[in-house]
Parts: sequence; C-alpha cells; structure tokens
Amino acid sequence: MYLLIAVINNEELIDDLITGWLDIGITGATVVESTDFIQLISQHVPIFAGFRTLTSGGMRHNRTLFTAIRDPEILDQAVAYLESLCRETGKTHQGVYFVAPLTNFGHLGKEVNMDQRKQDLEKKLAG
Repeated sequence: MYLLIAVINNEELIDDLITGWLDIGITGATVVESTDFIQLISQHVPIFAGFRTLTSGGMRHNRTLFTAIRDPEILDQAVAYLESLCRETGKTHQGVYFVAPLTNFGHLGKEVNMDQRKQDLEKKLAG
C-alpha cells in the first residue's frame, strides 16, 4: 500500500486531475488548500517580499492531494497521468509529488460493503 501526495501549484489542473484519477479507479482522495512557506514568509515579513518571484508565479495557495493506493499498477497510472497533465500546460513549477509506503491503513466508523460504497460515491458525484 502506498501514499501518493501531490502539491499542485496550478489550481486550474485540479478538476482534470481528480477526473482522471477517478477514471483510473481512485475513488478516495483528500484535497486541502496549502501555502508554500516562501509565500507565507514573503507575505508576513516585509524584508522577504522579494521572495514572491521565486515561488509558484506569485500564487499564494496550492492544492495538496493525498490518497492511499493499494495496487502498484494503479499508482503507476496515477503518477503517469499527473506527470502528463502537468507537462501539457507547457509551464514550469506546476508542483511536486511523492510516494511513501504505508504500513497501516484502515477505515474509521461503521463498515460499509463495496456495493454501498459505490452507491455513496455515485450520490456524491451526482449531487
């Protein structure tokens, strides 16, 4: 089992990334808003304001996605899609990703069978 984490600097890629990962079979990922520490310090400490040009094109926020993936083949497909999507923009500094092994993973709360999980996912996507 693996943990895939991607920090995306280009917010315009998020919808395509999530859709592509869904098509691959990744049905559970978490997306959080994050801030590069250089951006943070350049906003709050005036002496470092010049650092803004060194970061993600002046963007103040990133999106960080993380997901647990059991199948190494799915992981490879997810990474390949992420890399190709970022390359297609023709821009530099689209973000970073890394993969870490997971030693433990579990669901919290009441157990749900796979049919119920699929129905729940379809409801989320429809609404």
